[in-house]
Amino acid sequence: MNYGVIKENDLFYVFGPEGMIGRQYQHGLFTRDTRFLSRLQWHVQPDVLVLLESDTSTGYESVYRYTNRPPEDESGIPRESLLITRRQWVDGQALHESLIIENFAMVPVSLKYTYIIDADFLDMFEVRGFRQTPLARQIDVHSGNGSCVFSYMAQDGLITRTTVLLKSGEATVVDADWIRVSGDGTARQWTNSVTILPHSKQTEELVVEAGCSDRRKTATRMSRPEVKPAAIQNDFGNKLMGHSAPLSPAIWRSYQEWFSRMPQVSGNDRFAQWYAQGIKDLRMLQSDLGYGKMAVAGVPWYAVPFGRDSLIASRQMLLAERDVARGTLLTMAHFQGWEERSERDEQPGKIVHEVRNGELSRLGTLPFSQYYGSIDATPLFLLLIADYFKWTGDEEFVRGLLSHVERALTWMTRFGDRDHDGFLEYWREASDGIANQGWKDSGDSIMYSDGRLVEGTVALCEVQAYAHRAYMEWHDIYTAFGMVHEADNLKHHAKTLQANFLQHFVLADGTVALALDGEKRPCQVISSNMGQVLVSDILPPGVARTVAQHMVSPDMLTGFGIRTLSSQEIRYNPVSYHNGSVWPHDTSLIIYGLRRHGYVAESLEVIENLLRAQDAFEYHRLPELFAGFSAVEISRPVPYPVSCSPQAWAAAVPVFVLEQCLGLQPDGVHRVIQIDPMLPDSVPYLEIRGIRLGGGILSVSLRRDKGGVDMKIIENSSGWPLVHPMAKEVRS
Repeated sequence: MNYGVIKENDLFYVFGPEGMIGRQYQHGLFTRDTRFLSRLQWHVQPDVLVLLESDTSTGYESVYRYTNRPPEDESGIPRESLLITRRQWVDGQALHESLIIENFAMVPVSLKYTYIIDADFLDMFEVRGFRQTPLARQIDVHSGNGSCVFSYMAQDGLITRTTVLLKSGEATVVDADWIRVSGDGTARQWTNSVTILPHSKQTEELVVEAGCSDRRKTATRMSRPEVKPAAIQNDFGNKLMGHSAPLSPAIWRSYQEWFSRMPQVSGNDRFAQWYAQGIKDLRMLQSDLGYGKMAVAGVPWYAVPFGRDSLIASRQMLLAERDVARGTLLTMAHFQGWEERSERDEQPGKIVHEVRNGELSRLGTLPFSQYYGSIDATPLFLLLIADYFKWTGDEEFVRGLLSHVERALTWMTRFGDRDHDGFLEYWREASDGIANQGWKDSGDSIMYSDGRLVEGTVALCEVQAYAHRAYMEWHDIYTAFGMVHEADNLKHHAKTLQANFLQHFVLADGTVALALDGEKRPCQVISSNMGQVLVSDILPPGVARTVAQHMVSPDMLTGFGIRTLSSQEIRYNPVSYHNGSVWPHDTSLIIYGLRRHGYVAESLEVIENLLRAQDAFEYHRLPELFAGFSAVEISRPVPYPVSCSPQAWAAAVPVFVLEQCLGLQPDGVHRVIQIDPMLPDSVPYLEIRGIRLGGGILSVSLRRDKGGVDMKIIENSSGWPLVHPMAKEVRS
């Protein structure tokens, strides 16, 4: 990965080595799908510094420590007498960079340091190179009273503004002279001279504020996240965040409050570190559009609400956190489609695919201000509500969403299935929209066995499984609510869908077709999509067994995860986006499906694959995807060049895997918890404390033995009985 990233709410900073941005086109400070800072470089004269260490693991802060290189040179600075600490952090409305310069020498030390800054206000799609020629922009630069302000009025009248301030100690530097960088457009530079007395230190700070307004409104900065003011003591949080005094106390407290709600995992350092990094990244990836905290898809390219990604990530993390699912559902309900608008693939009741605020989307040049080109987001919305209900028993919240549920179900049976064969099918109406509208949305991801690409209407196998399970889950909920007619109607839809699925998708060899084209011709290729079909009960046992066997065969299972496409298929390419790469979230959903159908040994084998993969990545952070080379060929997974990291549904994988290891199935409707634990060979012991269920918590320990897994109930104050014959103790 050639970048680092820190984020808070909607503001994030993507940077290169030592926290700087320069000639790498895709770095910058971003919010509202716009780059507010395109250059930030810092250097010292005399050029005597050497980097000692760097740390970007927290998610909102990066730290760099330098000393002066030995031996003493003509500058006269005694060797290793300086310690310079640069900290960068974001607080939701600004990027901060502090310099703490400490002099351990017996003599004063004089230095000059220079900042070079610039802002171009490019739309994220321009930054990513999706538009060959960026919009022509007139950027104004003004400096005075110590600040430097870059501003730009977009074609729709929105004014974006980047304000750079300097501080020395607590005071703002009002006499800073920002000088134009010769021959470098709008770039500005500022040089400061400092003398540090013996055994003393000096603190300087650069603040970059991102703001916007239109011609009718005053300028506003980005919203600051709400943080509880009380100090929070939590050992888990202290271990993750460290004990040093934070430069952003509000954000530090916010992270501590987040960690205080999380279950704590111990007993196996490898698994615990993977889990802890996922928890940190999931906190970093939160944003709030006004309806509660939700997980954006990933940074840097997808730091916006994505229906599919946000819904799946919220489901994966239910064991640890429910409020994010709640905020995600309320956000999706707000943006649920209301009308037929072909220019953005919208229909009534359809759940949104993505919501973007960049200039190209606002102008309508791209359809993504509210874009609905996703066939699976709507059934995933229904499934998340159902699973949220199981984990919380929050009937009031679920009843409050019933009108949105009914509209989503109507979309599935009317607009999602226009030929009335029971299948959900997609077709692109928006000319600039996405051609393939399942989770494998690259243009070459849906193909026939001879490699030809499918065009026109497509019905994906895993989407039918989502729909079938959504119908059955809501049949059960409607039954519990006494809505008998509605429940019977959904059961009829589920039966019709299952019968048609077995007729058209299940092939003679017992495998499942990737998709059907508009003529109902099957795409007879082995892919991970058919593994995801196991998340429902649409398959009979014999077919489920065949699918499970394929998922752990050498052409699919790499040693690091499950390939998206079998290595035996014509279009297999291990370094492609969707045709042979490994996506951790995809693998985790297949683990869930294997476990659901009783394939414990197979699911444990795949979990071991993911554990090997996370060992290889910095901070134990699984990326969005990586190349699909086999562990027989290579010793560690090969990164995909432009993979997002962190990515929400990859960050949530360890939480979801932990759920599968516990075999935890809460039933908030009937107030009971089923548990059936398992552990992979490399994890002989785990202790999980503080799973919030019902009116209290559940804490357990798991230990492998020859007969399987020995489970001890440490605490069960949930008020829900625990159903498992191996439980040694239950306290309620």
